[in-house]
Amino acid sequence: MPITKRGRQKQESDPDIVAPRAAAMVESLRAFGYDLATALADLADNSLFHKARHIDVHFHWAGQNSAILIADDGVGMDEATLVNALRVGSRNPREPRDPGDFGRFGLGLKTASFSQCRCMTVFTRKKGGAVITRKWDLDHVAETDKWQLLRTASPSASKLASGISTAPQGTVVVWEKLDRLTAGDSTENDADEDAFLRRAEQVAQHFATVFHRFMCGRNPVAFSLNGTPIKPWDPFLADEPATQQMPCERLRFQGHSIEVEPFILPHLSKLDVETHRLTAGVRGWNAHQGFYIYRNRRLLVPGDWLGIKGWRQEEHYKLARIRVDLPNALDHEWEIDVTKSRARPPEKLRRELARIGERTRSEAKRIYSHRGAKLVPAVGQERVFIWEQAAKHNQVFYRINRDHPLVKQVHSACGEVQKLNALLRLIEETIPVPLITITDRERPDQTIGPFETAKESEILEVMRQVFLSLRSSGMTRKDALLRLAHFEPFPRFPELLQIMEEDKSCE
Repeated sequence: MPITKRGRQKQESDPDIVAPRAAAMVESLRAFGYDLATALADLADNSLFHKARHIDVHFHWAGQNSAILIADDGVGMDEATLVNALRVGSRNPREPRDPGDFGRFGLGLKTASFSQCRCMTVFTRKKGGAVITRKWDLDHVAETDKWQLLRTASPSASKLASGISTAPQGTVVVWEKLDRLTAGDSTENDADEDAFLRRAEQVAQHFATVFHRFMCGRNPVAFSLNGTPIKPWDPFLADEPATQQMPCERLRFQGHSIEVEPFILPHLSKLDVETHRLTAGVRGWNAHQGFYIYRNRRLLVPGDWLGIKGWRQEEHYKLARIRVDLPNALDHEWEIDVTKSRARPPEKLRRELARIGERTRSEAKRIYSHRGAKLVPAVGQERVFIWEQAAKHNQVFYRINRDHPLVKQVHSACGEVQKLNALLRLIEETIPVPLITITDRERPDQTIGPFETAKESEILEVMRQVFLSLRSSGMTRKDALLRLAHFEPFPRFPELLQIMEEDKSCE
C-alpha cells in the first residue's frame, strides 16, 4: 500500500491530488476573451490600485520582436507581494477585498498578459528599495511543465524598462514574444508597422473611454501613449450647458448602495460639429446609448440596454445615457467577468433599472423628435420606398422602384443604359431572401435597421443626392424638402431633415 508524505499508509478513502499540468494549463489561460485594449486596461487597473498618478503605455516596433510596456509611478511592490501577484489564482474571489480593489479572481495580471504575449516581465520597486524582477516565460513553462517564475529579465526587456532604475518607485510590465500581434511581421514592411500603430491608437481610445473619470476632476491621473497624453472621453457631456442631468437615484441591494444617474445629451443642433463628432464615440451615437456600468469609477459597459425585454438601440433613443455606479462587493451578483467587459444586473434590480430607463428614454425621444418634427409626414401619408413588393403567379418577389427620383436621374444620366438595367435586374434577382429570413428569425437583435451603423455625414450625403434629383425634376426647394421627408428611411432622422432645411447651400 502506498506511503503518504507524512509516513502513514494511504487509505482507500484518501482523496487523489490532481494538480493541473503547467504546460497545458498555461495555454488554456490564454483564452479568457481579452483583446489587446482590454488586456492593457487590466494592467492599468493594477497601477491605479497601487496609487499611480502617471500611467504610460509604450508600443515598441521591431517587427516580430516588437514589445509593449506599461509603466507607472505607483507605490511598487516588495518581493513577497510581487511573487504573490504573479501567482495564478492568487486570491479567492469570495474573500473580502479592499473597496478600491479592481480585481476579483487573482487572474487579471497573468491572464491579460498571457492572452497577448508569451513572455511577461515585471520590474518593481518600493520607495527606498531595490528593483525586483520576475518573469513568466510560457515557452519555459511548456518545456519544463513546471510553474517556474524566473528571476532574470531578457536584455531587451531590461533596456526597455531602464527608466525604473532611476525612478524613486513604480512598476513596469514588459510584454515580449507578441505571438498574437506581430508573428511573422517584418521591420521592412510598412503595412505591418501601420497595423501595429493602429492597434496602439485603439488602445488609446479604449483608455480614454474606460478611465475617463480618473483623468478628470481633482487630482487627475495622467495617461499617455508613446509619450502623447490621452484625453478623456466623457460620454455624458456633463460640462455642456445643454445636457439635461436628471435626478440621481440610489438603489439598495444586499446592503449596498447603487447610484443611477440619467443624462439626456443635447440635440445635435445645440452642439458644434467637433463636439458632436467626438461624443459619438468609437461606435457611433446609436451604439453608445443605454446604461454605462462603472465599478469604482472604472467603466465596464460603455452603453447597453442590458437585455431588458423589448429594448433595442434605436435612433430616437440615442440621446439617452445612464450612469450606474457599483461597489466591488457586488461583482458576483452582476456577473462581472475576468476581462471586466461584461456586467449583467441581478433580476431583482431589473424592474427598477427598467423604470429609470423608461423615463430617460421617453425624455430622450421627446427631445430628439422635437427638432424636425414638422418635416416628418404624418401617419397615413404616402411614403416612397426604394424597394417594392410585387406578386406574380401567386409568388412574391421584390424589385427596385424605377420611379424613385434618384433611380430615374441616374438612369437618364447613364451613358450605358443597358448595363445599368442589367445591374438593377441582377440585384433584384439575387436578394438572399431565405438567408435574411432565417437570420432575422434566429438572431432578431442582430438585424440592423437602415443606416443604423452609418455616420450622420453619410446619411446627409444620401439625402442630399435625393434632394438634388428632386430639384432637377423641376420641384421648388420647399416642395423638394417636403417630398424628401416622404422617402424611406429619411423620416427616421427628423434632426437630419432639419439640417437639410437649414442648409441654404444645399442646392
